[in-house]
Amino acid sequence: GLPVLTGPVQLRAVAPKALTPLPIQAATVQATVQESAIELDPYDVPAWDGRLAEAVREGNAVPVFERALERFPTAARIWTAYAEWCESQDPPRALSVYKRCLQQIPSLELWTAHLSFCKRHQPLEEVVRSYMRATDLLGTDWRAGPLWAEYIALLKRMYNVIQKKQNPDAEVSGKLLAEDANPIETARRAAKPLLRKQIEENKVLDISEEEFVRVAEVLKIDLNTLRLAFQRAACSAHSALDKVWIGYEQFEKSLGNSQLAQKLLGEHMPRYVRAKASFKDIQALGAGIDNLAVSVPLRPQSLPAQEKLFDKWKSLLRLRGNPMRLSRPELQARVTLVYQQAALGCAFHAELWYDFASWLDLGGQREKATACLRQAVERFLPQDLTLRLLIAHRCELAEVPPTPTSLQMAAEEYQKLLDDMPKPCPLALINQLAFVRRQRGASEFRDAFLEASESSPHCTWEVYVFAALTEYHVYGSFDAAARVFRLGLERYREREPSLLAAYVNVLMGSNDLRGARAELSREVLDRLQAGVRERLQNRTDPIVRDSLAFLWQKWARLERYFGDASALRRALEFRDEEYRNLQRDQEVDEEAIMETPVDLGLATTITEIEESFRFQHLAPRAARSSPPPEPSSVAGASPAAAQPPKAQTSAAATQDSKPELVDQAVADAADEHRRLANAAPIGISVHLVRPDVSKMLAFRPALDVVGRKRMTEERGGPGQESHLPTTIPKCLQDLLAVLPSRPLKGAKPDVDYLLTVLQAVTIPPIPVNELVDFRYDSLRLAKDEDVFAGRKDEMEAGAGFFSSRPSFYRERLQAKRQKVVAEVQTKVE
Repeated sequence: GLPVLTGPVQLRAVAPKALTPLPIQAATVQATVQESAIELDPYDVPAWDGRLAEAVREGNAVPVFERALERFPTAARIWTAYAEWCESQDPPRALSVYKRCLQQIPSLELWTAHLSFCKRHQPLEEVVRSYMRATDLLGTDWRAGPLWAEYIALLKRMYNVIQKKQNPDAEVSGKLLAEDANPIETARRAAKPLLRKQIEENKVLDISEEEFVRVAEVLKIDLNTLRLAFQRAACSAHSALDKVWIGYEQFEKSLGNSQLAQKLLGEHMPRYVRAKASFKDIQALGAGIDNLAVSVPLRPQSLPAQEKLFDKWKSLLRLRGNPMRLSRPELQARVTLVYQQAALGCAFHAELWYDFASWLDLGGQREKATACLRQAVERFLPQDLTLRLLIAHRCELAEVPPTPTSLQMAAEEYQKLLDDMPKPCPLALINQLAFVRRQRGASEFRDAFLEASESSPHCTWEVYVFAALTEYHVYGSFDAAARVFRLGLERYREREPSLLAAYVNVLMGSNDLRGARAELSREVLDRLQAGVRERLQNRTDPIVRDSLAFLWQKWARLERYFGDASALRRALEFRDEEYRNLQRDQEVDEEAIMETPVDLGLATTITEIEESFRFQHLAPRAARSSPPPEPSSVAGASPAAAQPPKAQTSAAATQDSKPELVDQAVADAADEHRRLANAAPIGISVHLVRPDVSKMLAFRPALDVVGRKRMTEERGGPGQESHLPTTIPKCLQDLLAVLPSRPLKGAKPDVDYLLTVLQAVTIPPIPVNELVDFRYDSLRLAKDEDVFAGRKDEMEAGAGFFSSRPSFYRERLQAKRQKVVAEVQTKVE
């Protein structure tokens, strides 16, 4: 039939007559609309689905399928639709399509379609070979139960045919295995009448017993082949485990060697049980995964669906431990297959490729891990800066010590990175300069920096900061660092205040407060003058206003926390005073001079005052209707940094028309506080130690007494007498010991009356055996069932310990008292 893509996921074959022919003009218009949508968004999957359906209707689908596969090379459902359409036109061409994609796309749906094609159009030998390749590639898939069942059915058919050929009485003697339905016959019976007639007339497609014998001889399929297939299938987690295990038991027992059968079944029974238990967990996690999803770049319209799909794959990958206790090669094959299948629908997730490479590294397959990252970059994420830098670092650190070959490969990777990334990408250039410093020394590092500062399109103010900090921290030269900062300030002085902030941070770090104060005051004055000139010319530049506020805040913080009173006063009044001086220079009348530059929009705002009081992550917040802006946490951040993390496919920084003002010292402090700070409520001192009351036991007087007695015995030794604390009198201890342990039913006792009785009645000290070994609230004094039944009846009748009626407890207490009195009288006599 003709395959029609009816939705973003679902794929079904539709007969030619089922296609409702559209008018030529309407079909052309619809195809034009879809082509326009594809041109506008090359990754518009619904538009591609509609265009493919129209191409199938038109009868010239090959060019459209080829364009779609060039855009979606891992889309298993598009490959399947392409092959099925070719099968309806030209079966050999369909086979060539399958050969192009089978080895690079480990999709069970694609291989199932290929096996169905082979069963209809290929000889028996090719069918069996295809099943062998499919089980080798996809045998560990949790959905591979039908695949294993059909493959074993073919092998059992061959085994029985060979047994009957070797021993005509094999069926009578019970040597034959119970056969399942032949999958080849089932597929051919389901074919259309015309195709079925062609199959019957084609002798190449013969599946007689003689052909089974011939194929078994050619492929060397014997008893061990069937046994190995049973063992592999019985140790993989899939839906046909029980059926496979029953067949394996019958196979081993049919050979007549009971000892060998018992040994082999005993060895594989635990693996079968573990696989069956693991299948339930894997099925629960993998049931909701769309295995035919088309991988598209992470953009706002596709991000929710891609994120949901990726989360499901991550849940399944968390089971990559070894619950089935597989050998190392088996475990690596199973986990690798899961990663490869996840990449079919989530190829644009850099996290997936990194996790896959890390897994290969754990298995000692470092070269495969690097190849995996290269494949991700070359096919899907050519501008993902993280993966590109990771590949370059792996090349640099591939050998210890580094060899000229590895260093040359790393240098080429860095150069390719600079050539491929969008301009400018300062982080790529910074990492290349760091590589040169690590491997070639200070001289070549300085030469490379000077060359990049003159000719590289990736050189921005961040590169100057990096070079200056390298001179200061690595080579210990403050003078060289200051010269680099000066070069940068000459180039970016008015456009990048963040560069000056970085320079001031270095000056403060080296205790040069005078230099930091001079730089900030000069830059604040320059921007104030520029703002006045802009205003007089009836122009407004927000960059001047923002940079003025940014630099003044940093200057005010410097003087407030590290300067004296006069320096602080000068910083706070600097803007207003200098503004008045500028008006006097322009010969403005003294009465007309404005005190503050409010009208120009250059006055100090409440937000600037808040930031001037900031110390690292601590800042006051004035009452306002809108929330205050958060301090920047990324130096030189690009517009991509403001996007959701998962929507970024490239980490390249791009220069905007309005630079981002970043004070790295403030940003680092705020970011570290967000990540590491204690979540203690505001207003509660974190220095007060408070107990965790959630882990405390409820107060139990008897437990307290028992615990103190044991502690006293342990400290004093067995020879010393231990005394209970006097907090609880001995009479009350005895009373607590004989109180009922079950909840009291009926009316509660009168507490006042109880206290009156306890004060008036003297209770003699009655020892209770093993008091220290029982909790009073779980003490059971009556163990006999009859006594317990009588006590239950009394409790249900409302006769408690404090009741006026005779009770079990009262009688027992009176008996004890009489016994004590008798013992005392005996001793006296």
